[in-house]
Amino acid sequence: MKKVLAVILITIMVVSASFCAFAAPNGFVSSVSGNPAPEIVDSENGSEDCTAVLVITPYADRHDLSDTLRLLIEQAYKDIVNSNKITDLNAELEQFLRDKDIDPSDVAVSDLFDIRYTDCDIHEGHLKFDITLKSDTLKNFVALLHKNHDGKWEIVKDAKLTHGGTHLEFSIDNLSPFAIVVDPTGTNNPPATNDNAKIYLYASLMLASAIGLVIVLVKSKKQEA
Repeated sequence: MKKVLAVILITIMVVSASFCAFAAPNGFVSSVSGNPAPEIVDSENGSEDCTAVLVITPYADRHDLSDTLRLLIEQAYKDIVNSNKITDLNAELEQFLRDKDIDPSDVAVSDLFDIRYTDCDIHEGHLKFDITLKSDTLKNFVALLHKNHDGKWEIVKDAKLTHGGTHLEFSIDNLSPFAIVVDPTGTNNPPATNDNAKIYLYASLMLASAIGLVIVLVKSKKQEA
């Protein structure tokens, strides 16, 4: 009997681990821990004196950032996970989405990343960056959010898709955490939320229990024989 219980417990541990690996945190389409960063295709600053080079870092690689920037992106992650809905991050976002005929309750974040600059020691006073990103997760893009230096989320209102929807172009005058907001329901593929993930967990636990029951029955029959 002890061996049977051990098998059941091991099975439950395995399926539970699988559940944790695939469950999406609240507010995200999928876990951003495994997401690569979008690629910076092009960037320009309006000041001829600017020598800045932009560097992009996905949330998964946040430990490569300075302590200050790491804490900023980790707080951005908490903001998203702890929000009841993405529109809680910015007061204008709900109307912004409704103007595009998008249900605010349908949207989720597909990417969270940091953009910073290097190689410009006198950057203060330089103009906005014009940035072009490329990413495989831009399908169903609806908005780009930025957590500014005051700790508030803002909509990057000029963000737009180009090159057939594979590139994202926008202008910004301060950097750090960005979040790409998408509407997964645009392809009849709703976001993987914790509620959906729980269904898989319950199904897995039922499967583990069923396996254990079968083992018990088989062992009982052998003993009777």
